[in-house]
Amino acid sequence: MKRYFHFGLVLLFVVLTGCAGSGAYKTLTYLGDTKGKMLPAIPPKGVTPGPGKAFVYFMRPSSLAVFNHFQIWDSDHYVGWSQANSYFAYECDAGKHLFIGVAENKVALDADFESGKTYYVITNLHMGFINARMDFTPVTQGSELWKKVESGKSDLTYNEVNEFERDKWQTAKKEEAQQYIAFFMSEEGKPHICKLNKEDGI
Repeated sequence: MKRYFHFGLVLLFVVLTGCAGSGAYKTLTYLGDTKGKMLPAIPPKGVTPGPGKAFVYFMRPSSLAVFNHFQIWDSDHYVGWSQANSYFAYECDAGKHLFIGVAENKVALDADFESGKTYYVITNLHMGFINARMDFTPVTQGSELWKKVESGKSDLTYNEVNEFERDKWQTAKKEEAQQYIAFFMSEEGKPHICKLNKEDGI
């Protein structure tokens, strides 16, 4: 009986994470249906951050869990949804930022950006109890990912956020985001924050 229970959990995960394409998308809106919220677009080329600004790319190279879209917050400002096999750009003020990722779990990234530079963050997928879990991998100078991220963009879909949907989501979820911030600023939450430093930009 125990063996069948474990098999059932694995099967449930496979169905929910959409390892094979199906028409189940419309029935799984409770997982975070973002249809129309992130829109495929032409990737920007030769674009540099504005004065006092920096770019950060959030890249999700896995094609698994297509029904699970990870929320990305910049403190209590909503950035967008990280979707399977895609990436998006976010322009923000240079300086310190606390990025929070929300899936079945919550993760955080303490970033310090230099004006005029571009940074990269990988959003990773892990098996959760019901939905997918996530973590951040900041791409740091000298790491294995450092030489691969720019060329890796060609294998991914570039998305832009639908600003109307983003603003609506931010309004609805802002109080929750403030609770996440309070946790990661507490002594309990601080050990779970990874870092991205000024020198990790290009």
